[in-house]
Amino acid sequence: MRVLLRHRFRVAIVTWLAVALSAACGGGPQETRPAVPVSSMAQDTAAAPPPEGGRAPLTPMPAHAPAMGAPAGDGASGEIVWTTPKEWIEETPKSSMRKAQYRLPAAPGDKEDGECVVYYFGAGQGGDVKANQNRWAAQFHGWGSTPPKFSEVKAGGLSISRAEVRGTYTPSPMGMSGGPEPQPKPDFMLLGAIVPGSDANWFFKCTGPVKTMEANRARFDALLESLRPAQ
Repeated sequence: MRVLLRHRFRVAIVTWLAVALSAACGGGPQETRPAVPVSSMAQDTAAAPPPEGGRAPLTPMPAHAPAMGAPAGDGASGEIVWTTPKEWIEETPKSSMRKAQYRLPAAPGDKEDGECVVYYFGAGQGGDVKANQNRWAAQFHGWGSTPPKFSEVKAGGLSISRAEVRGTYTPSPMGMSGGPEPQPKPDFMLLGAIVPGSDANWFFKCTGPVKTMEANRARFDALLESLRPAQ
């Protein structure tokens, strides 16, 4: 009887020790946390996607910003800058001599758009003011022709030589061979300007039907007023 009691006492002690040891080792109930839904993580990631290719997004250039008369450089090539009228449509120049080219939408009643081209031929090239004014005037003749008007204005510290002539316009082929002969264009007008650069003149030649050019006269004047040497 005593042996049986001793055995039960020992079993009780062993059981008590086992329970105590289990509690000390963290065997008790664990705190559980709800899992984060996969869809929620995906939404957070998509809310702010990184820029494409890991690059910062480009800032769009403002429309109708001042246009450069020539590629940016150290100023040795005599660049000038100007502000393009917002109504003019910039086009890809047709030749390397054209530093800028614009289309002037036709006025009501005119069947053809106008064109404004900026020429720069390089250091020491292009000829003097008088020779170019006379050449422009010689391109207008026949019915409706008027005597050319030449004048001088100043803008941005520059002395600008202006030209205006109207009549039947025969474009110059500009030394190109193999192309079709230029056809006379009646009732046309030229608004032109010759601007001195540090190493050569710049030529602004705008031509088109009379109504279209009259509609763009104030815009052409504003362009000339915006002219200034590049910084």
